[in-house]
Amino acid sequence: MAFKLFLVRHGQTIFNKYERMQGWSDAPLTEAGIADGYAAGERLANVKFDAAFSSDLSRAIHTAEFILAENKQQTGLVAPTQLKQFREQFFGYFEGLNSGRATKHIAQAVNVEGVETYSELMEVLSQDKVMDAMKLADPTHDAEDANEFWTRLGQGFKIIEDSVEDGQTVLLVAHGSMIRNLADRYAAHDIAKEKPLNGSVSVWQVDETGLHLETYNDTTTVW
Repeated sequence: MAFKLFLVRHGQTIFNKYERMQGWSDAPLTEAGIADGYAAGERLANVKFDAAFSSDLSRAIHTAEFILAENKQQTGLVAPTQLKQFREQFFGYFEGLNSGRATKHIAQAVNVEGVETYSELMEVLSQDKVMDAMKLADPTHDAEDANEFWTRLGQGFKIIEDSVEDGQTVLLVAHGSMIRNLADRYAAHDIAKEKPLNGSVSVWQVDETGLHLETYNDTTTVW
């Protein structure tokens, strides 16, 4: 069984604007973030989605609703099925912290020097190692490590696979680190170093052998 997945990052939130670690924190979309959603919808307006899903965080739900509102191929599909399994990576103690400060704490926990940003940390560590380092650095140890993250995400993909038929097309609106994690595992680390933009589209072919990346972090193509 195979299906095509259009994976969209939610629009800009106030935490994105102020460079805060967002994770499971449910920050609202900014005006620019609302525009991100509608812009993605305009570029996907001619894609017939057989099913639509989002994480259960409001920024993803609303972005999916904006995309579906712009779609010209739908017959009654106006809202996504909300799945908590597709939430952003949980940052635990670092939720809401300035991303630069959080990165320094994480880097120190694994003796990585000279990094100032999350993207720089990814230059020397895989996404899985970044997640494990975050768990180690978290004084509460509440942050998700790689195993916890992939277990949760696997449950989400199983729900989608059980909900769609062979050859169908699926919309999923989710989160930046989650998308990077997928790129790092199923495509290439160098690809995952590029942070997905708000409202960007990544296209995957999903089958019994895994996820196969066709397009990453696209903000210009009209499908």
